Amino acid sequence: MRKDGCRGSFFRVSIPGKYKVAILIMSSSFLLSLMSPDVQAQVPQTGSSSQSKNTIRFRIRGEPETLDWNLAHTEVEAYLLMNLMEGLVTFDSQGKVRDALAANWDVSLDGKVYTFHLHPGIKWSDGVPLRADDFLYSWKRLLSPGTAASYAYFLFDIEGAQAFHQGTLQNFDQVGIKVLNDLTLQVKLSQPLPHWINVPAFWVTFPMRQDVVEKYGSAWDTPGRMVTLGPYSIVSHQLNSKFVLRANPGYYGKKGNVDQIEAVIVENDTDAVALFNSGRLDVVTDLEAVQINALQDKSKLKTFPSLKTAYLGFAVEKYPVSSLNFRRAIAMAIDKSKVVTILKAGERPATSFVPPPLKGYTPGIGLRFDPNRAKAELRSSGLGSGKIILDYLLPNWDQADAVAQWVRSELQKNLGIEVVLHPVDNRAFREKLDLHLFPLFHSSWIADYPDSDSFLSLFLSDSGNRRTQWKNEEFDQLVLKARHSTRPEERARLQIQAQKILLEDEVVLVPLYYEPNLALVGNRVKNFELNPLDYLYFRKVNVVP
Repeated sequence: MRKDGCRGSFFRVSIPGKYKVAILIMSSSFLLSLMSPDVQAQVPQTGSSSQSKNTIRFRIRGEPETLDWNLAHTEVEAYLLMNLMEGLVTFDSQGKVRDALAANWDVSLDGKVYTFHLHPGIKWSDGVPLRADDFLYSWKRLLSPGTAASYAYFLFDIEGAQAFHQGTLQNFDQVGIKVLNDLTLQVKLSQPLPHWINVPAFWVTFPMRQDVVEKYGSAWDTPGRMVTLGPYSIVSHQLNSKFVLRANPGYYGKKGNVDQIEAVIVENDTDAVALFNSGRLDVVTDLEAVQINALQDKSKLKTFPSLKTAYLGFAVEKYPVSSLNFRRAIAMAIDKSKVVTILKAGERPATSFVPPPLKGYTPGIGLRFDPNRAKAELRSSGLGSGKIILDYLLPNWDQADAVAQWVRSELQKNLGIEVVLHPVDNRAFREKLDLHLFPLFHSSWIADYPDSDSFLSLFLSDSGNRRTQWKNEEFDQLVLKARHSTRPEERARLQIQAQKILLEDEVVLVPLYYEPNLALVGNRVKNFELNPLDYLYFRKVNVVP
């Protein structure tokens, strides 16, 4: 699940780093006065007469690219979709699988066939009963080549699914997804896959109504047209401002007392903290580490474990990182131990791309900081005789900027390379990333399911989320063999070999740090939690009026 948020629309002022803390510790009222009237007006005071007493307001980073859950691929969309919809199964606060739309399921002795039995009586928000056919339609749409879904590969372990997506299998009836009756869905895998039960908890697999999509086309996911199954329904959307969700009276499950949610778009952390301090936001998610030392009341800061790795990525076909020696030089010229002095919010220097505590975490892997070897690799690249300019793409967030400034300093000091930073809003960031316009980019990855395969499969040749242009047949074979292995020791050995190719032999990326999930949570909000996959379920939350 890629994880650079989405675009925002707020006016930003570039402020030198040494003044940011001073500004942040000013009174909330003064900070609010610095915001544009539009930013202030979009967030009413808590307790406003136009709001329900049981309304909760939380921050999202930007305007979602889509709420079509077959196509969605960032945490901004996830915060909304995980409250509008549900899947066959769900995750608890520890990342363990629990029943959701499926009351229970059976697994065949060979581990290849899953049979899901839906809860009877579940209805969509328009009163239409949920049927197993709604999953069949959604999964067929996800796999269809014309949908061009980044996450189509999520279902490739189903028999015939990859062939259907690639067009070599035309008849979807031959794909291993069958409706046995209105309440029973059967899935047949091509091989046993120990972690596969995690897959139907992810939003791209949520059921979808064919009649609604065909009636409204690409605009089906807008208020007044979208039908949902979750604890909340979307009732309004003000572009670049906020979404309003209200409790779904027909929701089949249990939920807290929150009857309205306002997801307010606030790109800038400084603005978000000020709105929180003034009582205009109840929750601020996606809080950047660089803001922590400036908080007025740190008792409201909550830290949650996260399966997240921040890294530098290389577009390996782009000059000058097309040189393997040059990529090695970059990796060995960065002293990752300095991360803890830059961000100071529980981050840990990263070696393995797979983060702890996942079993694929490998602390002894990767290229270590060694400026002398880095210089030697630079000389071997043949690029060190003249001035080298390296363009670095990043989202225009404070934390990404702080990290980029540090990386630039390290490469200048240890290699004499001039790094040019290109900070852009998140929509432009994603567009440029997809077009492979920059040789170096800042990114991070949060697990889509709590297994090391979620990290390694990102770099498979058929991954729709691959941004590096890198392909390696040996890596693919190791990852896929590990994926289907039922022996933990063998699986770990194969994943270590795959990471060695990724981080040492080919140097496709440089892991930088593992970071926790940070959020500001107001006193009136109870039972708030973010699970390690960064999923926020408001059905568990209560508010004190």
